[in-house]
Amino acid sequence: MEIAFSLKSYDEVDKEYKRLVDLGVESIFPSTTMPWGQRTCYIADPEGNLLEIGSFGA
Repeated sequence: MEIAFSLKSYDEVDKEYKRLVDLGVESIFPSTTMPWGQRTCYIADPEGNLLEIGSFGA
């Protein structure tokens, strides 16, 4: 199972990813712009659940 959060811009995705990793959250996949135009990253919560943070807005 995965929980996804949609943010307004690519910049917001990058900032939130960095903030969470700086707090010690486990990074699964760093912020990356996918071929279909979405900027996305994946982290894991303390129980190992996959969380996606993404945006389609540049």
